Amino acid sequence: MPDSIQSRSALNRHSAPWAMALALGLLVALIAGIFTSAFIWPLKESNAHHIPLGVSGPEQSLSAMTKQLNASKADMFDIRTYGSRAELVHGINTRSVEGGVVLSNTGVEVLTASAGNAQVTQILNTLATGMKEQQAASQQSSGMTVTTTDVVKGSTASSAGNLVVLPALIAGIAAAMMATFIIKRPQYRIITLLSGATLGGLAGAAVLGPWFDVLPGSYGMHALALGMGILAIASTVCGLAALLGKTGLGLGMMLMMLIGNPWGGMLVPTEFLPGFMGWVGSHMPNGNVITLMKNISFFPEASQSGQWWTFVAWTVAGMLMLVAGAVLQQRREKAFTS
Repeated sequence: MPDSIQSRSALNRHSAPWAMALALGLLVALIAGIFTSAFIWPLKESNAHHIPLGVSGPEQSLSAMTKQLNASKADMFDIRTYGSRAELVHGINTRSVEGGVVLSNTGVEVLTASAGNAQVTQILNTLATGMKEQQAASQQSSGMTVTTTDVVKGSTASSAGNLVVLPALIAGIAAAMMATFIIKRPQYRIITLLSGATLGGLAGAAVLGPWFDVLPGSYGMHALALGMGILAIASTVCGLAALLGKTGLGLGMMLMMLIGNPWGGMLVPTEFLPGFMGWVGSHMPNGNVITLMKNISFFPEASQSGQWWTFVAWTVAGMLMLVAGAVLQQRREKAFTS
């Protein structure tokens, strides 16, 4: 072998480990930047807008109240009128609105639902405080009061309610990875996904409910909701892996972790996110796990069909990709052997 070729081979042998080490370090930096940006971006862009808010009271007073509510920011509230306080409370219980303001001859009552949305509750409490200060400073405030009523109170641990997405995410990705790397036949992979979702839902609901009391209410319904969320996530990730290989597995995990979590309401409510973020997040399994399990616990009158159908849609899509990936793999194997 000529000396020049030998020297180049030696150089490649010595430089390759250093290049690989440097490349891995750069990859770590890239991953850190992507994950940090994915979670910080929604927080930075969060801005309350179009919060559904109910108002009730004499017609002549509603116009003035609407102007007052929109004084600081024109699009903060999506104001909806109710004929009575009872109708407004029903609207809060069904999650048609996030809170409300009731006007009467004796004063103003601000209605909140701390179990549903802590950020909106804080905004409404601040609004009530401002009204009290205005009343105190006004010379015409005799006999008028400003009160606050928490219509749907959360439990002592309900502030951690958004963390219900973690068992769904972790169990879903774990089930997908086990099914992808350990189980080869698609029918057995489906069994792994189903059993993992079922048992994961039962275990996760036990921790969130009876153990830590994060979510009170029906244990069975919580287990079912969490299990469906796990199955939706696991099916999608496993299906992408079956269809696209390791690339699909990576895409599925990034989809659920970098979009589903920060855009799905784990950190910031969807009403606080820019339009496209809130819309995408509201259709991801992650955000629907949070919404559905809160509805089961605190808002039993609220519609739940949207969340259940979202889980079904993601699960069906994932299963179809899983089957399609298996068919393509069989065709490739037949073409290789023939």
